[in-house]
Amino acid sequence: MKQNGPKYIKQYAVGIIDYSSQYGGENRRSFSYSVSNIMGEPQIFPKYGDFTQAAVMRTYGPWWEKCESPKYKKDNRPRLFPFASQDYIDVVFDQAVYPWSIAIYETYNPGSLVRILALCQHFPNQTAKSDRNNNVATDPDILGKAIPLPLIDGFTHWEVLWDNPHPQHNLPTAARMFAPILREIKHRSRIIRLEFCHSHLEYYAELDAVELTGTLEYSGSSPVDPPSGSMSAMKLDKPSTSIITPSSSSEDLAFSESKIDYSLSSAVDPEDFSCLNSDPTDEDNPEHAPYPGGAFSQLPAELLSKIFSYLSFPDFCRAAQVCTLFRSHSYDPAQFNCLNLHTYWHMVNENTLAGIVDRCKHGCTIQTLNMRWVGGGDIMSSDQLHDFFRVCDLLTLTFLDVGSSPCITDKVLKAMTDVLPHLNHLNIESCDKPTSEGLRVLHKFSNLETLNLYRTKVDDAGIICVLRSNTQLESLNLGSCQHILDYDKVFMEMAAHCQQIRIIDVWRARSLTSQGLNELTTHCKHLEELDFGWCGTLQSSTGCFTHLAKSCRNLHKLFLTANRTVSDAEIRFLAEHCPKLRQLDILGTRQVSVAAIELLLLRCPDMQFLDLSFCFSFTVEVVNGLRTLYPHVSIKRSFQE
Repeated sequence: MKQNGPKYIKQYAVGIIDYSSQYGGENRRSFSYSVSNIMGEPQIFPKYGDFTQAAVMRTYGPWWEKCESPKYKKDNRPRLFPFASQDYIDVVFDQAVYPWSIAIYETYNPGSLVRILALCQHFPNQTAKSDRNNNVATDPDILGKAIPLPLIDGFTHWEVLWDNPHPQHNLPTAARMFAPILREIKHRSRIIRLEFCHSHLEYYAELDAVELTGTLEYSGSSPVDPPSGSMSAMKLDKPSTSIITPSSSSEDLAFSESKIDYSLSSAVDPEDFSCLNSDPTDEDNPEHAPYPGGAFSQLPAELLSKIFSYLSFPDFCRAAQVCTLFRSHSYDPAQFNCLNLHTYWHMVNENTLAGIVDRCKHGCTIQTLNMRWVGGGDIMSSDQLHDFFRVCDLLTLTFLDVGSSPCITDKVLKAMTDVLPHLNHLNIESCDKPTSEGLRVLHKFSNLETLNLYRTKVDDAGIICVLRSNTQLESLNLGSCQHILDYDKVFMEMAAHCQQIRIIDVWRARSLTSQGLNELTTHCKHLEELDFGWCGTLQSSTGCFTHLAKSCRNLHKLFLTANRTVSDAEIRFLAEHCPKLRQLDILGTRQVSVAAIELLLLRCPDMQFLDLSFCFSFTVEVVNGLRTLYPHVSIKRSFQE
């Protein structure tokens, strides 16, 4: 019998377009804990545990947030969305569909997913094969796969399919296929962004696969489950256990009953910050009303300003359309000292930037600007961001975060160095478009105190120039910087020019040896937080870790993740010389005894975090015993089923 209903297509991700961080290395020949592991069919599910074949993000829990942060003024304005995403993965599928269901296969510490967005585009019926036949432009290298990206100017925008304002805690320790109820949209999509928040998790979240089910034709609201005869799997013949079952958890029911106006998520919505530079309507002309601002006109200006400070940023901008009084407060320079656009990255476009420029012309003095992820999906061009920095008055800016923004290029970096003379804090992590040569322009900054270059193409010459021109540097992140070939030389330059340095992250620095580390710890006496995770060329037999312990008595955090050479001797030196130690990661060592750890916990009363995962001597019983004796310490022990 012929089916009258829509045909549902089920497919798994075939490529990764972008991501903010990963636990695995950046070498494309390495797949251990790599984000690329989320591609394809599930390989781990339904098993539960720590598997190298999973996709894993860089952080989890509150531990990274508890570390010393840069001293800058934070934005206390309420957010339109009650969560803050920390990481994302952009996945691409072979065929664009109207999304009906998205299932995430979570195989370790589930519950980190907080938002799902679809990049909506206007294009005809397409597959990878038809794109090649029609000579559609393709990205030559998306993790080794040629994936068509038919982005058409004027049509591309993001829409929120689902979000979870209250991530669940203490979920069952079991693998799950999480398929939340999606918001219906009237555009097809093949590119999906998954956003994560890990701060409530006890350990790393691990993902196995992502599955998209949808239709080629828009059919409006559909039943909860599609007819079994209408399912079409792309490159897949799975048993019945893989059938999508939408989640009926409490957070999904709350979402379906929510009164939140999700139309704000669309970049083509007329309300998407276009009111940043709008004028009030004529209805509020003083000739037509005794009090143009209504009863608000009778309030003291200070009180009204305080009321406006409780508005989320989009609502604050829309207030300019109400009346002249509201517009004056919407342009109040005191309200624009700190500007956080991170939560609204998918709503920010050239109109948003134009509105900020207009306000700066009226005396707004922005000191802190957070533009993380802005421009994702090419909804804004690098030229538009370049023009923003060129024309906007940002002389007072001291803190700038543009992490993971695809709009950051060599040209934009050059503009930033020209117009931000007082910048103290800069984050350009995971900005992969600037070249090694382009990043060398950062040496024009001379007042930097914190600099985050994680997953950038900075090279030896570039970072050395920056170190020599920013002698007051206190925090530096060079994690996963593959273009740095001699970390020892970098550490020697730090020791010579940046002796106030307190925080260093060189995650996966493959060329760092005891020579560079000893030089650093000899001359830099203010070191507090050090991340040497997966730095396999550091060997305890050289005495570099014992020298570190004796030289860094203010040490708060030390990560020696996957360093197989750490032994009791190093732990005892830490216990003796570093009483302020709060966080220690020695995952993977087989040479540390229970007695040494007991001594460390006894001598370091401020200890909060201790990762003993895959340490030979620490069985489940031993770790549980330590947790009982030291309940204030979060002791980690990862496992596989």
